[in-house]
Amino acid sequence: MKALLASLDHREPLRRAIMLALVVGVAISSIVLTIQPSQDYAVYSVGKFLGGMGNDLFLILSNLLIIGWAWRKRLTSIIKLTLTLDLFVLIFVQGLKLIHLEPWYLRPNGGTGGFPSGHATHAFAMAFLLTLYFPRLAWLWYSCAAAISWSRVETNWHTGFQVTAGIVLGIILVWRLVSRWLTHPDAVIIQSQLSEEQNSPLRGQQSYATE
Repeated sequence: MKALLASLDHREPLRRAIMLALVVGVAISSIVLTIQPSQDYAVYSVGKFLGGMGNDLFLILSNLLIIGWAWRKRLTSIIKLTLTLDLFVLIFVQGLKLIHLEPWYLRPNGGTGGFPSGHATHAFAMAFLLTLYFPRLAWLWYSCAAAISWSRVETNWHTGFQVTAGIVLGIILVWRLVSRWLTHPDAVIIQSQLSEEQNSPLRGQQSYATE
């Protein structure tokens, strides 16, 4: 971890994205590990929506946002990075679920395949990418990821430990993929765009992703 952060000292947006992922990940993990389902129908209904349609909308819209922006900028490596992340999350999450690691694979509702939480894995991985390219809305991306992660405990689909494992897996996967992507020329282009905007008296406070 220290080696990765050291290599990103000259790329402030990337360093912030990693630190924010760790801070929010620890915070929401602490919450889901200590809370219990509320047993309140209204709260349960909110959790059910967030873990169902809310999760689907977040993942679909976040993919479309990043891919659409990258297509407009002709940054094809970012499109490949995003789709590769989606694929890796699917492979790793479903692969771990098939192993049936005892006793973690059992869900609170009695089902199997609970380890790890795929919702938490994908939500946090996408929140990281969104924060990397659209940092001004980091609060929104991680609020969505945190809410989706919480919903899995509220609706008894996962234990707090399973959600925490998903968060950790999501951060690790996106970290590894992004660290490899940093060697691509597109990473230099994005950094150059940021430097230009920081030097602009009119746009110094704006993100390079909001052009």
